[in-house]
Amino acid sequence: MSIYVTIYQKLEKLGVIDFVNSEDDYRKSQVPSFMDLSIDKLSITGSYTDVSLQHYYEVMGDLVPDPDMVVRVYKAGVAKAISYQDSMQYIEVYPGGNSVNKQQECSQNIFLSTWLSNLIHQGHKLNKY
Repeated sequence: MSIYVTIYQKLEKLGVIDFVNSEDDYRKSQVPSFMDLSIDKLSITGSYTDVSLQHYYEVMGDLVPDPDMVVRVYKAGVAKAISYQDSMQYIEVYPGGNSVNKQQECSQNIFLSTWLSNLIHQGHKLNKY
């Protein structure tokens, strides 16, 4: 099984696929003792939807996303990382649009898969309000 299918299945367990197929633009998961998880719908095309998953922490009254990942969810049952951002950096898998940074593609999808596993283990679920 490819990492892209695995990521999609983990997103499904978190309720992201339900969110993608809904009319909602935003959802949040709160689990006691863990950082909240937020999701925003960024764009929708015929074959995929881009979403942003993030944790936020507060610094001097400002909310800082860390991490914040854009994930492309395809109707075909696969999903992949598009970009990663934290308080120190922003890195795209596809800088400039069409060219792919293979190193970032690999490392971001491994990180995403691990992060999703942790979120599932913590009990997060992006339910409709």
